[in-house]
Amino acid sequence: ADIIATAIDTTTGTFSGEVDAASLDISGNIDVDGTTNLDVVDIDGTLNVQGETTLQTHLNMGDNDKIKLGASGDLEIYHDGSNSYIDDTGTGGLLIRVDDALYIRSTGNENMIFAQKDGQVRLYHDNSQKLNTSSSGVTVTGAITASSGDVTLTDGNLVVASGHGIDFSA
Repeated sequence: ADIIATAIDTTTGTFSGEVDAASLDISGNIDVDGTTNLDVVDIDGTLNVQGETTLQTHLNMGDNDKIKLGASGDLEIYHDGSNSYIDDTGTGGLLIRVDDALYIRSTGNENMIFAQKDGQVRLYHDNSQKLNTSSSGVTVTGAITASSGDVTLTDGNLVVASGHGIDFSA
């Protein structure tokens, strides 16, 4: 290997200038000031980064590799090969906060849930709206079925559209 150095301090092993080597083993600390271009880095052990980390493309992880957040890894995001998970295993709840609206859609861009700040919440079945909340109540599109128990109407009237009946048989 070629070593090109403008100064070598043999008591401390300090080089100034350029080191060109096919292989370099270092035991101890490496202190780099300035920009360092490393084409491939393989770290066996823990990487501790102080400060912000910016990725230029993607963070690629294998199945069951987890992104852990929180002092005790309380929030985990991962894929097990079959399903994707967001696990909140710590204290408190899992909050999803948005400034205006929350959309939950399929990868085929079909609506599943929509929630508007200070407004409506809509639930969908097969991309067709079935329930919508408003300041005056709830609108249901389609049949309402109670498989067991009672359906109670309080402080209101039951209105049956012309041509439709109510079956009160038990």
